Amino acid sequence: MQKIFLLLIFLFFSFSGFSLSIYEISYEFKNLTEFPRYTAMLVRYGNGTGFMRVRYMNIAKTETYVVHMEFDEVEGRSKIDGLPHLTLQFKGKGPRYIINSSGNKTNEAYNPDILWFKKRAEDKDFKPWGVTSQNTDETFEYGNILAVKVMNDADLTKPYVKQYFLETETFYANLFKTTTPVKPVDNNVGNNNGVTTNPAATLPVKMHFIIVANTNDPRIGYSVQKDVTNLSSQMKDVATFLKIPLNYVEVSGAKFNKKNVEAAVTALKPGVNDIVIFYYSGHGYSFEEDKNQAYPQFDLRESRFEDITVATLNASQIMDMVKAKKARLNIVLSDCCNSNLGLLKPEGKNFALTAKSLLSWDANYCNNLFLKSSGSIIATAAKKGQFAYGNTDVGGYFTSNFVTALEKYLSKFTTTQPTWDQIITETQTTTVSLSMANVCQANTTCRQDPVYAVSVTK
Repeated sequence: MQKIFLLLIFLFFSFSGFSLSIYEISYEFKNLTEFPRYTAMLVRYGNGTGFMRVRYMNIAKTETYVVHMEFDEVEGRSKIDGLPHLTLQFKGKGPRYIINSSGNKTNEAYNPDILWFKKRAEDKDFKPWGVTSQNTDETFEYGNILAVKVMNDADLTKPYVKQYFLETETFYANLFKTTTPVKPVDNNVGNNNGVTTNPAATLPVKMHFIIVANTNDPRIGYSVQKDVTNLSSQMKDVATFLKIPLNYVEVSGAKFNKKNVEAAVTALKPGVNDIVIFYYSGHGYSFEEDKNQAYPQFDLRESRFEDITVATLNASQIMDMVKAKKARLNIVLSDCCNSNLGLLKPEGKNFALTAKSLLSWDANYCNNLFLKSSGSIIATAAKKGQFAYGNTDVGGYFTSNFVTALEKYLSKFTTTQPTWDQIITETQTTTVSLSMANVCQANTTCRQDPVYAVSVTK
């Protein structure tokens, strides 16, 4: 029933690059004298996904190569300089040449690099530490890091980016294209005959955002407040970025109860081109006898003495209420347990944090997701019988991963037009992955599978 407190670390800031790290790491392999210096551009999102590009030249500087690799992120422990450390490996895989000036390199010719980060238990961030590369005979090359720089928007100039990307690649085009500011269309614009048109697509857009959060709960209140901060900041940034008005309603603290939730939804008066987002963070549960209901009941009690079977609404009920308002885009999200009452919580573990980078969103991606999409999305943190994990540092796994996925797909590193289905699917995948990394007590499961339904068109 209650959200489980774990130490999950993510990177949170506003629409300039939330949960994104970009490093430039230069290193050498002393035994590889023909190629004296390698420089990696490492791009990591807060959910542990990303890629790296490695640039290197021959000693005569007559040949230039750039290799693209995805990576697997692996956490571990090691004794370094006699002291225990936590380690984070970025294990390159699937190398392919982007720039191959000599023309004589094949993808198989490059042995993937492993970039190593480390930190002490009391440190906040993992920091670059070393590099290794496995040869085809299974021996290892051990490299030395020469320089490290955390990259931001201002560092990504055309000359710099051209060292790693072709001008024909999507990221290069996204980063340097001239974009027209998003401007909602006024509904009084006439056609060539002077007749006013009024299809939904030409109407002004407004975002209506309702947050329901049990911030006063003594067990999960701090975690819930993190959810409120993270998601409200994100959606306020979206509204600011798109230059659309925001109707923000928060039902939390002393106002948290079923009556006020129903009143907030009832009071919604969206236009046909508007966006409605409803978000719940708090306790949740499921009725064991209701086998067909995939979505959780919200525990909307003001005190533990209220009847929990009365002071409740189901996520699907909220979805029906919101859809009845007939806005263009409806989103209902909930970060709460979906377990039977009285179950015990499992234990959890820490997760990795790296330095923050600032990189603005792609205006076209944001425009298409929020201003051109129509339909409904419902998603909740866990399937029937499962807990929803959270902590006082960053809030819930589900909310953290949703915000990170949204950031990732709004990023200029994204190479194709993102969809809501991609964002919610990645939220599910990374939430499951994080939950399965936990160490659980006997007879409990750490697994947390978000449940969702996306029905969105353009």
